[in-house]
Amino acid sequence: MNKRPRHHIGKLILAQVLTTRQIMRILDHKLSHYRYFTFNGQQLAYFFHSYNCFRVNERAVEVPIIKYYLDQGNYQNVLEIGNVTNYYYDYFRQSFVKKTVVDKGEQGYGVLTMDIADYIAPEPFDFVFSISTFEHMDSDRGRNPDYVPGQSELISYAADNIRHVGRNLLAEGGKFVLTAPLGYAQEWDETIFSNAFDQCGFTNYRVAVLRRLTELTWEQTQLAEVDRRAFDYSTTLVNYVSVVEFVK
Repeated sequence: MNKRPRHHIGKLILAQVLTTRQIMRILDHKLSHYRYFTFNGQQLAYFFHSYNCFRVNERAVEVPIIKYYLDQGNYQNVLEIGNVTNYYYDYFRQSFVKKTVVDKGEQGYGVLTMDIADYIAPEPFDFVFSISTFEHMDSDRGRNPDYVPGQSELISYAADNIRHVGRNLLAEGGKFVLTAPLGYAQEWDETIFSNAFDQCGFTNYRVAVLRRLTELTWEQTQLAEVDRRAFDYSTTLVNYVSVVEFVK
């Protein structure tokens, strides 16, 4: 039996390797029917990125929602709790005049590696935001070695830190927006279904929820429509995302 020369095999394999542009064109065609979702009456484009997204997790809606809020105001001094948007620089390139990032676990250029509970800013921020970070501030499903049950002042450390933002980090009239999955961490779920936000010192706040319809699509719903009995804490699959908007 004749064997194909090795260099011919190499050329055949090389010919089958797709470029990044080709892959993006294929994915763009596949996702073309599901480009947008609606949030607060506005049509937003789903977010796609090769880092921790690919449109199949909650980043697909969290990231454009935060950009939606950023685009609403001419914010001059912004705080991000949790180092997320640095990974999506191109998407947010025009969004920040001045941004400070505080992250308890990550080290990197432009990141203050410290607990947000210990951070006091030299001047207050007119906009504070956080993407999928507050659900990790308590037990984090047993991953947080610093967690001590029952030692938070409010219902959770997450709630304590929200109050800290309102009292010490946000300027008068400023806005604080956070996103966090529901059904991932019991402490966050208990927090958002309680009245803890009433004790955090904000003028008002609003809770919205995004519900996963399919692997690639989401829709906005009400917190009252979320059935906590369906939460499965044995999996990391997220079917609901909470969006909380605080105004001082």
